[in-house]
Amino acid sequence: MKKKLLFTAYNLNIGGIETSLVNLLNNIDYSKYDVTLILERKEGILLNEINKNVIVKELKVSNFKISFIRKIINFIRKLLFSLKYKNKFDFSCCYATYSYSGNKLALIGSKNSSIYVHSNYKDLYKSDFKKFKEFFDSRNIDKFRNIIFVSFESRNDFLKYYPYLKDKTKVFNNFINVSKIINLSKETINEKKPNNILFVYVGRLDDSSKKLSRAIEIVKNIDEITLWMVGDGPDRAKYEKLVSDYDLKDRVLFIGEKKNPYPYIEKADYVILTSDYEGFPVIYLESLVLKKPIITTIGVSSDHLNINDYAYIISKNNKKMIDDVKKVLKSKTKYIEISIDNLQKERIKELENLFDSNYN
Repeated sequence: MKKKLLFTAYNLNIGGIETSLVNLLNNIDYSKYDVTLILERKEGILLNEINKNVIVKELKVSNFKISFIRKIINFIRKLLFSLKYKNKFDFSCCYATYSYSGNKLALIGSKNSSIYVHSNYKDLYKSDFKKFKEFFDSRNIDKFRNIIFVSFESRNDFLKYYPYLKDKTKVFNNFINVSKIINLSKETINEKKPNNILFVYVGRLDDSSKKLSRAIEIVKNIDEITLWMVGDGPDRAKYEKLVSDYDLKDRVLFIGEKKNPYPYIEKADYVILTSDYEGFPVIYLESLVLKKPIITTIGVSSDHLNINDYAYIISKNNKKMIDDVKKVLKSKTKYIEISIDNLQKERIKELENLFDSNYN
């Protein structure tokens, strides 16, 4: 008899967490498992990317303006779910850490429950112990059987606040689709590779965490660099103004959000990431598949991969960062062959051990 698995998330719009979830679902052996995915909003361009064996359901959270009525509606919806699905699954997982509703449903669906932590929340809350604790306590973090991190760094920082949960923690970095990335990277795009050294960033345009103002500063101070930004976000206008103020419109190109970012990565001389914090960015794995050197402010590691062995780690301090990049450009390109496929085969075996665990 097949084991029944439950995953919860917010939606399947383009994003690192959402893409990783789709890739995880597509690595599951459906001859052994039946999988249900419950979304707060059954929407997003990635819905069509999921394995057709996955049952996708929607359980909306009410946003009714009157608080009292909103709470009643959400309570009834949770109660009905509980009556139908309480402990009906052999394994459940809240994949989007921030999804409060998904968190509740995962705890209801199975005693063998897990939650994914995709970011380093110590950095997100700037080491504010109270806010850090409030976030994870509100997610009932201690009630989950497994707490899965995508890097050792985020796990270790978490354990500074929750040392008693150490035995529940595991580290698995995210899944990607290797053959799909290679095939899609061959797609033709309108943009021509510049004569300059091309840096490519892929992700959300959000200065609160991604700090792309640093990448723009690099272009300002090193004339031979052109930067392509593939993505969109709340701070696009801010970045466009900065580019205009620095008179860099000919060397910084805003590509916008793309379902297929891989042809842009394929044209890159370097993939760049200038974030303040990350979990284990999927762009690292994608860059390794396409054999592109990485320049980044974030060094992370997992059981199977230490990005410090493959990437150039630069300072977050603007002046030193620019000096670091200049040194990188003068050095021999850093690339070490690695089989992401083999790593992922090991990772899915480890996840199957969680799926198959007996927990009463």
